[in-house]
This record gives sequence, C-alpha cells and structure tokens, in this order.
Amino acid sequence: MDKQKPLSSFVIGHSSLPLTGITRQDIERDASREALKNSPHASKLITDEEMDASLAEMLVDWNGADDIYVFGYGSLIWNPCMEHCGRVAGTVRGYHRRFCLWSNVYRGTPERPGLVLGLDLGGAVRGMLFRLDAKVAKRELELLWRREMFGGSYVARWLKAKTDEGDVNAIGFVINHDAPSYAGKLSDEAVVEKLATCSGRYGSGADYLAQTAASLRAAGLDDPHLDRLCDLLAARQFSARA
Repeated sequence: MDKQKPLSSFVIGHSSLPLTGITRQDIERDASREALKNSPHASKLITDEEMDASLAEMLVDWNGADDIYVFGYGSLIWNPCMEHCGRVAGTVRGYHRRFCLWSNVYRGTPERPGLVLGLDLGGAVRGMLFRLDAKVAKRELELLWRREMFGGSYVARWLKAKTDEGDVNAIGFVINHDAPSYAGKLSDEAVVEKLATCSGRYGSGADYLAQTAASLRAAGLDDPHLDRLCDLLAARQFSARA
C-alpha cells in the first residue's frame, strides 16, 4: 500500500458517501439526545441538571480568567465544533485510544449500534489540545458537555498533557467502564466488521475511522493501530468489490 496517499482514500475508495460529522447547530438544539428520547436507551440519558452539575464540579477550581484546554483524540481533532484560539499537539499518558464505545446515534442506531473511539486505561495517546479563551470557555464547554456527556458514556477528567510548549492540564473524556455502552476490548476483526456495516445520524463507522486516521496523519500524529484498522477495512472492502 502506498503510504503517501491519505488513508481515507483506501478506506472510502470510490464511494459517494461523504465524510460527515455532528454540527454546532445540532449540538445547540440537542439533536442527539432528542434522537434517543423515544428509544430503549432513554432511561440512561443524563438530565440537564446532571450535566450542569458535572460541568460545575469540573470547573470548581477554575478562576474564570485562565484559558482552558480540551484534549481531542477522535472526532474532536477534525470536527471540534468549538470556538478556540489555537491548538497544539500533545501526549497524555495513562490512557490509549480504542474503539470501545457503542454508538447508538452518531455512527449507529439503537437497533444496530456502531463503534466510536474512547480513552481507555493504559499506555499513552497523542492528540490535539484546543485552547479556549477564558471569555468564552464556559459557553463552549456547555456545548461540549451536550455533545459528549448526554449518554453517561464518558467521565470528564483533568488530564496532564505534554506538549512542545510545556505541560498543560486539559479536560478530556475518559470511557466510563460502568456504562452499558462500554464495549470492552474487541478484536480488530470485530471492530472492522462493525465499522464496515454500521451507520448513524452522522455517517458510517468507516467514515469516522478514515477521517480520524487521516487527520492524525496530517497533524504528524501517526497511530499504527488505526493504520492497521484502515488496512483491514480496505482489504475487506476490496474483497467485497472483487
């Protein structure tokens, strides 16, 4: 395989499916939570009051004057939907990027859940740190909480990230092992099968993988495991076409 070509070109091939993602407008109107209100997963949704309390607890020691960093390791890298004043690559130790979260809206449905990335325990992970200006940080974090925290799948944590500009503390979203949406450790083959066959409100799992891998590569943050998943998915698609 020609490693100089974008990985997404192999994964998507000549498909007419666009690379898609959530929009800021969808987050503002709470589209994802609304989509699950009449589903079997409705009882697991987090209330507005619970999300407000979670964010308030996260910011209890924030002085309101310092900028805040957010750590992106998946779709936030290529689709942050946040007003930010800069970004820098960084490494967080103690966690790794894994397809370990069932997706009932974004990349799957309640009847046929797909998979998206989460931060699971162990190892290290490279990603992008987005800097939120103090003047808009709380507003932007309220939207981010609506995007990431409505289903109870994540736990927000302050993570120490190492960057070329020094260490920073950043908000990151770690997988909640107690959530029913936690998929655990799946084989690469099982992950690829889900990515290849499941789609949700914002596109297919294959799109999600392709965009994340290509964005990491463009930022100089190669991820060999995602590269392997891309190769397996490309081989699966090639075999299906043949």
